[in-house]
Amino acid sequence: MREVLSSSSFTGVARLSDDPPVQVPRPEVDVLDTAAAGGLVIRGAILRVLGYAAGTVFAVGSAVVLTRHLGVTRFGQYTTIISVVTVTGALTDLGMTSLATREYAIREGLDREHLMRDVLGLRILITSVSIVLATVFAVAAGYDAARILGTAVAGIGLGLVSVQSTVAVPLFTTLRLGQTTSLELLRQAIWVALLVILALLGAGILPLLAATVPAGLVMLAATAALTRRHMPIRPTIRPMVWATLLRDTLTFSLATGVGAMYVFTTQILTSLTTNGVQNGLFAASFRVFIVAASIGGLLVSAAFPVLARAARDDRERLRYAVQGMFEVVVILGVAAALSAVAGAQPIIEVIAGPHFARAAAPLRIEGAALLASFILPALGMALISLHRHRALAIANLVALSITAALTLILAKSHGATGAAVATVCGEWIICAGYLLALTRGSSALRLNPSIVLRVAAAGVPAFAVILLGLPAVPQLAAALAVYGCLIVLLKAVPSELYALLPFRSRGA
Repeated sequence: MREVLSSSSFTGVARLSDDPPVQVPRPEVDVLDTAAAGGLVIRGAILRVLGYAAGTVFAVGSAVVLTRHLGVTRFGQYTTIISVVTVTGALTDLGMTSLATREYAIREGLDREHLMRDVLGLRILITSVSIVLATVFAVAAGYDAARILGTAVAGIGLGLVSVQSTVAVPLFTTLRLGQTTSLELLRQAIWVALLVILALLGAGILPLLAATVPAGLVMLAATAALTRRHMPIRPTIRPMVWATLLRDTLTFSLATGVGAMYVFTTQILTSLTTNGVQNGLFAASFRVFIVAASIGGLLVSAAFPVLARAARDDRERLRYAVQGMFEVVVILGVAAALSAVAGAQPIIEVIAGPHFARAAAPLRIEGAALLASFILPALGMALISLHRHRALAIANLVALSITAALTLILAKSHGATGAAVATVCGEWIICAGYLLALTRGSSALRLNPSIVLRVAAAGVPAFAVILLGLPAVPQLAAALAVYGCLIVLLKAVPSELYALLPFRSRGA
């Protein structure tokens, strides 16, 4: 099976529509084919991270409000419902967003339009299925009426975001990342504002979960307005075409769906095997972990359209881009791990309050998973670009199986800390699987590991700061300062990023 996309046939996705392909001359200037693409990706990634940082402020604000308003047990219930909805959404997602992004980047004309209309129709269908599945799980798990209805409503909110991600594909593929970041911030601002208002009014879990719906509606409407000239908003309802689409992308769907859901499985299984307090403690640490782990994906997702085009046309360009992403995520992954280990106590105190103080211990353990969490999206997007779907699926299924088994064993005996250990094991297993798949086989990409040695030389002294016994906040600041200085002195920062720094000198 061919591993690299060509302009006329696609491995695993030979034809996603029964409409005849239309050959349209490529525009004179396509940003994905120009030297400007690299700079746009880097600046777009920075914009996305800055936007995510702003969004994290909203997320921290919501967590502060929810933990204090709901208490340990009810906050655990709230987070578990969010995890159930996320898992069912990922299970039925079938990789539609990644698939649409890749195919939009390499198709043209009416062939692209037919594809997007088919994908949009299928997205609406599978979103409806995910809402039903989440609600059925809530009933089977013995939730009370408020939590069952809350699960359904939260599913609708997440479904709106899923549909929006499909509608936003043209923005993402043409590297208009400032607009995608603004849309996400708009949704988060509306959602958090509603949470604060509802908490002040003394609302229960159901209204709090329902806050996702109006936020999702506004975001979807704004996205449709921005993409109306590029994205067909009339979905097609063609079951035969959908069946072909699903059959041709089964392995791809399995890989991306399991990869998106498996980490949330830990929270669900913890809720089923421990008491309410331990579930709530893990929920607090897990919420912090998810926020931090998502940064790596935001950084490298900006490069996905470029990777897809390079996989089709220029293997050396693909290798260069993946190497650059790998270096960045290793540097930032160690910084995230250092922050979680050194700053667990103040982070939990700020976000969750004194009642969740024992959540600092599982958060420190989860810090060991953050480096893997940063590396994963860089390797995963490279594999998707190369159509290495089978390798993705195997790695994700192995990680899901082992994580689930470890959670059932460790969470039952050790509560929140046991669930944290299971999370660490799952992240590193899938990371090892991705790395093996990417560097082996006929389409292997050889990565230069020298960055690992330089980052290790900076990371070891930084982690040693923790042994000095300083108060938590000075300890965190000192560890990050040592790490940052050593990273610069060891010249670990990629030259493309260094070139963007305003204080660089010509000699440097």
